[in-house]
Amino acid sequence: MNTPAIEISDLWFAYSGARVLDQVNLTLPRGDFLAVLGPNGGGKSTLLKLLLGLEKPGGGSLRVLGLPAGQAGGRMGYLPQFTQVSASFPITVLGAVLLGLVRPGLDWFRGAARRKAEREAAMHALSRVGLSGHAHRRLSDLSGGQKQRAFIARAIVSGPELLLLDEPTASVDGRSRQELMALLAELNRDMTIVMVSHDMSTVDGCVKSIACVNRSLHHHLDSRLTPEIFAEATGADFPGGCPVELLAHGRVPHRVVLDHDSPDCCGGRHAHGPSDPGGGGNGADDRGGRSS
Repeated sequence: MNTPAIEISDLWFAYSGARVLDQVNLTLPRGDFLAVLGPNGGGKSTLLKLLLGLEKPGGGSLRVLGLPAGQAGGRMGYLPQFTQVSASFPITVLGAVLLGLVRPGLDWFRGAARRKAEREAAMHALSRVGLSGHAHRRLSDLSGGQKQRAFIARAIVSGPELLLLDEPTASVDGRSRQELMALLAELNRDMTIVMVSHDMSTVDGCVKSIACVNRSLHHHLDSRLTPEIFAEATGADFPGGCPVELLAHGRVPHRVVLDHDSPDCCGGRHAHGPSDPGGGGNGADDRGGRSS
């Protein structure tokens, strides 16, 4: 199918008269895995709400899976940023995943065959996220990483073509974060993924392209984190153009800031830039050096 997953043209959106997104343009092909990076308040989560049809743009055009935003229905899956479960709420993991099949106007008096098909779909989704053995546990008894997997299963139970994720790794530890990103890379074989994140380490080796959103949107067609992308994503300003190096050695991405006295600082080729096979240049987190 040649229709792009997402088509945005000259879109803008305002809260109370103040524009939070302006002149946004994006054509995202099917099968992409897009990381949406940017500073707090830059419009990342608002962009997801527009894609879901939860907000209406002030102007411009927006189509999702070839349809106006909000009309794709079960062809889209969504994981919100915050999903809280009360410890006293007795829902099972399987029950939570089945909620992903609830749609407006659903006939609750479905036949046995329909209920069986839905249960099989939910178990398949749990199998894909590695939780089939936890189907009958209480959701509140799972670890943080397991809960996120259950919520991802709920988002994919309908077999969506497009999966939207808002900060899916924000509430989990480092090991669970790596496992979740590996899971998403696997799911990307079957669906287009758009993931909002403030954690630039999540783009290492998994995503295919990057969109930096800070009122406007800049789409980078690969996942290499250059100093320019870092500045766009964080809203940072480096007087004189002092570069911030972004490295990914093995499975532990980190950030290194060159010394101001280095001959490679403020111009020239970086010691481990994207063109250097030894540098990686794919990810960053807060473990590395500190900006001067």
